Amino acid sequence: MRNRSPIRGLADSQRTAGRHTGLALLGLFSLFLSGVCTAAQPEGFYPLYGDIKPLSPGDTLYVFTKGPRAQDPQFIAIQTLQGVVSRTNRPRIWIDAGDPVFVDYLAEKYDIQLDRRYAQDFPALLKTLRPYTSGRYVLYDLRDKPSVSAATTMAGLLDGPAIDVDLETAALAAGYLRAADVRGKDCRWVYENFGDQLNRHAVIVHTHKEREHRSAACLRDWGPALKALDWWYKDEEYSRKVYSGLVPCSPVYGWLDPTTTDEGLSIKLHSEEGLFQIPSDWMVNLSVHASMHNALKNKRFTQKADRTIPPREENVHYVTFILSDMDNILTEIGTHSFYSQSKFYRNPHRGKFPMSWGMAPSLVELSPAGIEMWYQEATPNDVFVAYCGVGYFYPSFFPAMQTHAKRLAGLMEQADLRTILLIDRLLPEKKLDRDYEQTIRWFASLEQVRGMFYLEYIQYAPYNGKIFWFQNKPMITARFDFRSEPFYPAVRTTASALAQSINELPKNPAAPEGYTFVTVHAWSKGLDDIYETIQLLDAEVRVVNAETFIELVRLNWDPN
Repeated sequence: MRNRSPIRGLADSQRTAGRHTGLALLGLFSLFLSGVCTAAQPEGFYPLYGDIKPLSPGDTLYVFTKGPRAQDPQFIAIQTLQGVVSRTNRPRIWIDAGDPVFVDYLAEKYDIQLDRRYAQDFPALLKTLRPYTSGRYVLYDLRDKPSVSAATTMAGLLDGPAIDVDLETAALAAGYLRAADVRGKDCRWVYENFGDQLNRHAVIVHTHKEREHRSAACLRDWGPALKALDWWYKDEEYSRKVYSGLVPCSPVYGWLDPTTTDEGLSIKLHSEEGLFQIPSDWMVNLSVHASMHNALKNKRFTQKADRTIPPREENVHYVTFILSDMDNILTEIGTHSFYSQSKFYRNPHRGKFPMSWGMAPSLVELSPAGIEMWYQEATPNDVFVAYCGVGYFYPSFFPAMQTHAKRLAGLMEQADLRTILLIDRLLPEKKLDRDYEQTIRWFASLEQVRGMFYLEYIQYAPYNGKIFWFQNKPMITARFDFRSEPFYPAVRTTASALAQSINELPKNPAAPEGYTFVTVHAWSKGLDDIYETIQLLDAEVRVVNAETFIELVRLNWDPN
């Protein structure tokens, strides 16, 4: 079972007060909504980044210093303003939440200027950016949690920031006028009254209650940037109605679902409706990341890994390590991402041994500069695997696999990805077997895919490393799960235990028992643990990256 830990821990607090039930002031809605874009899907696929305008060399971002705090209405207001302006003009705000790695990369690589004069001056920044909005705001009350979701969506539809009641005086002083009052309203009210104005190619499913998840105040730029629905509603039947109204094979941003607190059930529900999840609940500045797509839309990324045909050996055992949970874009571009952490990409052992990292294919559109940053700093021993597909979903429940494969193919080709790691939820109802080819055939038939890796949701490695062949391509199941919690037999909790288990396996690359795929649980293990394991392996054990591992299986084992 996955352990979705946040990238960073934050203090939890909650403000309580009575719920306001004032009527929305909607007299001017028709004027502003008449200009809302609900463009039909163009040739190919509607872009994941919507209508966000591009950043260009020499452009300026105003830095606003504010860490993610659920009870900070300024943080929500600036994010919604950030999202609106990124679509109506271009990104003009960078929220400094404590990790400057990506924005420093933009400054160095693309000459993006950083203006810090308003870093602590919320009223001045609000006023400075008013010309790029409708000049109006949406009023909500942070103590009335459902109104947060309503205001986030309406901010995009009205092209103005979401303003808490405690900030209304500041908004009026900055020259804004009230466009709507959504106190006492919720996301269902927005959907039922303005559903025809919403982007049908995406939905944000993200809590507004910090008691449910401390990331409640984050990801507030993305709905306004896409004019997409911000949804958190506990009625499953009604939620399915909302999801079924989206274009098939569209993304769900955020995390989990209001109808359940269980990851597996949430992803199953979205998968059944033909949607894939892009885990992003703690995300800040996503509209800035996505603005680089137009500048890099024709860029073809290139991995540094050695792709020469490996030599054929006898009496050896091959092992590959793949880090878990990297379908979660926070691990790649979030605040304090794996790129920034000494546990992972900043580890002094990186480059000393073959290591395989996930790469969310969606980042080709959502953060191409992020991919570029990772690849630029890679060593020849680092290789990247397409993690899950365009997003996290369960193939066995997904009704649009052919469409998903078509969308994935272009992203994988542009990101130079040749292997896929899949997660599905078969147990306990059924087990993985040859019949799975009917589920996965569209992925297996992709020309650029050389092979696949498989993890089971409930237990990552219940199949003891079994190798299946689909479309004459191998799909390798995990043999060991390297993590701290020993909750099923395939888990190894220490480097010595893992090394001993690998050393005891046959040294025979002509048989499936000669290969070991180890999934490394990112929330409890890191590169230090992998390096320690490798030092304890027998001389006949060869550590290789995921791509080489696939090629060795293809080279040494005839599936017939």
